[in-house]
Amino acid sequence: MQKRQLRIVKAQHTGFCFGVKRAIKIAEDILKKNKKSCSIGSIIHNPAVVKDLSKRGLRVISDIKDAKGSCLVIRSHGISPRIRQEAKRLSIRMVDATCPFVKRSHDIVTSLKAEGYFIVIAGENNHPEVKALAEAAKGSCVIAAKILDLKKPEIKRRKKIAVVAQTTLSHAEFFKIVSSVLQENSHEYRVFDTICNDVTQRQSEAGLLAKKVDVILVVGGKNSANTKRLCRICKEAGARTYHIEDDREIKHIWFRGKRSVGIVSGASTPQEIVERVVKRLKK
Repeated sequence: MQKRQLRIVKAQHTGFCFGVKRAIKIAEDILKKNKKSCSIGSIIHNPAVVKDLSKRGLRVISDIKDAKGSCLVIRSHGISPRIRQEAKRLSIRMVDATCPFVKRSHDIVTSLKAEGYFIVIAGENNHPEVKALAEAAKGSCVIAAKILDLKKPEIKRRKKIAVVAQTTLSHAEFFKIVSSVLQENSHEYRVFDTICNDVTQRQSEAGLLAKKVDVILVVGGKNSANTKRLCRICKEAGARTYHIEDDREIKHIWFRGKRSVGIVSGASTPQEIVERVVKRLKK
């Protein structure tokens, strides 16, 4: 009896997003000229890519002082104004690989701070992008991952409130935060939708695909915020969901009795890893 072929459906938007692709290209170009290079934190949230760049000479550091004598490649998530100023003081050469969409968020926050707004940053407290935005706001902000975070006393009695979002947030989460902020007794509100379009497209595709297949494989770094968010979206849509970093994590038992599998990827996942997953499934 012939085995039933597992139907494989890959999302349209897989592989690197624009910002990640740009950051990797910048890092690779620097490494061709300057082997002594580093980044504060991982340049992107994908262990395989970070490991590969490390082999080529890109050190991951946590203290700006460790960058002395090296070229500092600013990670795709950006860095705070404080660290940037410290790098200048130490005469460290910097090459900016900050995602343009993240850079836009930084510019917005800086302008809002100068105009006297109290800023609500909708996002994850420990995410490097959010931490850098909070430092740019110089204390005149609150980070809100959930509505409960808006109950903090710092937000009360503010006359001017503005809201920005972590670029990898979902619109559903963002709108909840915005709706709650609008209930504060403030004189003026400003809302900036700083969520990346690529992220929104991937989330939309993931939610739709999860309703059409039996199993979903979400391919990306376990430390990637946008990849973990894709997992949550797929699970909420009802699909049996597995988060993997590469094809070696695939287990045959996941597909026993299943007819179809969908594949989505985080924005920092190389296309070649996605294709290896497809190839493994076909085997």
